[in-house]
Amino acid sequence: MIGLDLGLEHFYTDQHGNKVDCPKFLRRAERRLKKQQRRLSRRFRKGIQKQSKNYLKQKQRLGKLHLKVQRQRRDWAIKLARCVVASNDVVVYEDLQVQNLVKNHHLAKSFALAVRSTFQDAAWSIFTGWLDYYGKV
Repeated sequence: MIGLDLGLEHFYTDQHGNKVDCPKFLRRAERRLKKQQRRLSRRFRKGIQKQSKNYLKQKQRLGKLHLKVQRQRRDWAIKLARCVVASNDVVVYEDLQVQNLVKNHHLAKSFALAVRSTFQDAAWSIFTGWLDYYGKV
């Protein structure tokens, strides 16, 4: 049996004091994302109906970077949830209201709302969802 306390400094801390750090994929990719976003912004034509081919190509590149961060976060959360459930018979975790936590603008980038979310970095919702799934399986 294990109890998990989800947090920002450490992804979770269990009842025995073991801590798992969050890899912070978004924080590591921020510099590349900013550069690609600047390039996209430069190619944007205001007032013109149709954007250029270079704008559309740059939009695809930026989307791929966001998708990569999202997939990294999701893959890490799934693997961690599988390990936690496999090594423990009963897993208990706190029920957080993540939607209310995101309203704090100083911490909003560190929380996760959903699987499709690319701007929050903690991925608690993904992790707890997969904990539930693996627990049932």
